[in-house]
Amino acid sequence: MKLSASPRITVHPEICQGQPTVRGLRYPVWQVLEWLALGMTEAAIITEYPELEPEDFRACLAFAAARLKPLGQTAPCHAEEDSEEWVRTRQSQWLAEQSFLKQLWERGQPLPEG
Repeated sequence: MKLSASPRITVHPEICQGQPTVRGLRYPVWQVLEWLALGMTEAAIITEYPELEPEDFRACLAFAAARLKPLGQTAPCHAEEDSEEWVRTRQSQWLAEQSFLKQLWERGQPLPEG
């Protein structure tokens, strides 16, 4: 399944246990973001993983930004999405994503110096 906001990011239950990946390849979005956070350049990553393309990095960043955007900053696309049900659903999604990011953080991944 392609995610509408980012067609380069896909989710399939049999690929990386359903985690969002780059174009259905076995590169989870979080892994690409971690490489960038550790200071690897796009060129270095592509040299090591030639299946990746420059557009994939921007797709990963856009995907993460969309999920971390505060609820109040997320504008509904359709009138029905302005309902209480849409807000509750979006809040649940946001909380689940925050929990996932917290789990990544708790794995003890080193932060880039800065």
